[in-house]
Amino acid sequence: MSRRVWIDTHIHVCDLGPDGLPRPGFTEALLAVPGAEEADLRFVVSPDGERLSRVGESAEGVIEGNGFIRDLVRRAPGRLYGSCMVNPHFPDASRTMMDRCLGESGFVQLGEMLQYMMDYRLDSDAVEELVRHALDFDVPVQVHISTSNRMTHNSSWGVEQLQDLFGLVDRVPEAKYILAHLVGMQDDDPPVVDQYLDLVEARFGAWPERFWAEIRDFNSPGVRSVLGRVPANRLLAGTDWVTRVGPPFLPYGVVFDVKRAEDNPYAPRVESMVQFLREAGADEATVRLIGGGNARELLRISD
Repeated sequence: MSRRVWIDTHIHVCDLGPDGLPRPGFTEALLAVPGAEEADLRFVVSPDGERLSRVGESAEGVIEGNGFIRDLVRRAPGRLYGSCMVNPHFPDASRTMMDRCLGESGFVQLGEMLQYMMDYRLDSDAVEELVRHALDFDVPVQVHISTSNRMTHNSSWGVEQLQDLFGLVDRVPEAKYILAHLVGMQDDDPPVVDQYLDLVEARFGAWPERFWAEIRDFNSPGVRSVLGRVPANRLLAGTDWVTRVGPPFLPYGVVFDVKRAEDNPYAPRVESMVQFLREAGADEATVRLIGGGNARELLRISD
């Protein structure tokens, strides 16, 4: 019996410690995480930590960060896929790395677009230019939308970020957009994502054909909301798993910001996420779409 394919479209990794020095055994420790799963677990990876900070600071950081991802995915074909992270403040370096990564190295998406961290707006000439260039490679654009909408710090102004995205969509309606980690949190009266779904439906009348939504927290009440309001073929697994603790790294499936596996609210593994989907009303066909089928089609993963 073949293993369940599970493709997570939102993984951040870094081979450098906070001091900028290499982390010994990084690649082997990273690959041990999907290796420990019963499922055929695959990651779409982009920079985190020191690598991410450098992308935000300089053109050299854009080149080095994407170069790191390119070297990493070359070591693990069929297990790791690249996401090209750009910074519109450095357009030449960004376009250069798009050409190298999306064009030459087969990266599968552009993003994550971290407007809140790198101080830019999606609804801008600079971002429009990069997104139009992404069309040349037929890859989707992964855009940060706050999971919490807490409006307490830069990353959490979800409604404003969604409205900014609407402006970009007006500029480039033909692009494909992944709404990063849209579904999550334990709020249940209503779930956080319900406000986002209301805004999307008010703007477009229904869920747009060129929007995909990532589920970050599979134990969130918001999962039931999107199963009822978003087409099943527009939902992705995108947990925002990171390599900030370790190596050895935490198991796949820990909730974002959990520092110890034993503190996770459920057993961290793919099968737990599958069970949460079933409990929220998903049948097996829908589970397979969310777990890997939709990502395979969107990102053109054939193996």
